[in-house]
Amino acid sequence: MVKAKRWNETKKRDAAAGLLMILPCVLFMTVFVMIPLVFALYRSLLDYRVYSDVQEWVGLKNYIQILSTELFMDSFKNVLLLTAFIVLLMVIFGFFFAHVLKNLPEKVSNTVKVIIYIPGLISGMAASIIFLFLTNYSGGLINGILSALNKDIIAFDREGIWPYISIIFPSLWLGFGYNCLVLYAGLLNIPKTYYEAAALDGASAWDRLWHITLPNMKNYFVLIIVNLVASNMQMFEIPLMMTGGGPLLKTYTPVLYVYNSYRDNAATQSLTIAAAVLIMIPIALVNLIVFKVIKSEKSSDD
Repeated sequence: MVKAKRWNETKKRDAAAGLLMILPCVLFMTVFVMIPLVFALYRSLLDYRVYSDVQEWVGLKNYIQILSTELFMDSFKNVLLLTAFIVLLMVIFGFFFAHVLKNLPEKVSNTVKVIIYIPGLISGMAASIIFLFLTNYSGGLINGILSALNKDIIAFDREGIWPYISIIFPSLWLGFGYNCLVLYAGLLNIPKTYYEAAALDGASAWDRLWHITLPNMKNYFVLIIVNLVASNMQMFEIPLMMTGGGPLLKTYTPVLYVYNSYRDNAATQSLTIAAAVLIMIPIALVNLIVFKVIKSEKSSDD
């Protein structure tokens, strides 16, 4: 009885300590995220005009108007396509390169890890400028080389599939280091005894990959996919700088739409807020689906 009482008191103290530790985070999220979100949702239901004393309640009219705008809906199709390619390529190449890192000598591996992580410290705007030096039509390095070789130069911002590549490649370059290191950490956390036991049982390399590596990497894949979907569904700087949303608005994204809507004097602030809220919804839905399909479970050494 005494032990049970002490145990309950210890649990209460631990719970209180835990609550105190997360309290600053909860306060920060409430003040800077939840309250602004509530105000934004409220304003999206108004015909909100900054310099007007009377704000007319319009309900879901702004959302209906945005959803009936062809350009906004097309921008979602564009960003979904770009995000799908970026996520797929990032996971595949990141997973492959993480294996390479794991098998490199320690000193070489440490150097490579630093090198591949450096792009992650660069902003999307800066990365776009770097790649514009490579892909610019008149003075870019790639077209300069093609011209010197008497080859046709490429209009990277409007020709064929090059506009998509002009967005996908910088996006991969920026996020590759971080995502690769996450997968590398996941590979290191898989107990070596699993592979040793499988090798003794005669399991092939494919069997070890399919039955040991991939199941134990599931949580890391979930983390990467959720982060990539959330960030790339909101891509802005790279499409703005590399293609401007062209050609024929094929690389136009929802955030570009919100940006241009905000600068449009004919559009009310409520319409812009409604568009921003609508961008949040598919991001949340995709993340919920990922968590539902790929259930996250703790690995065990038992």
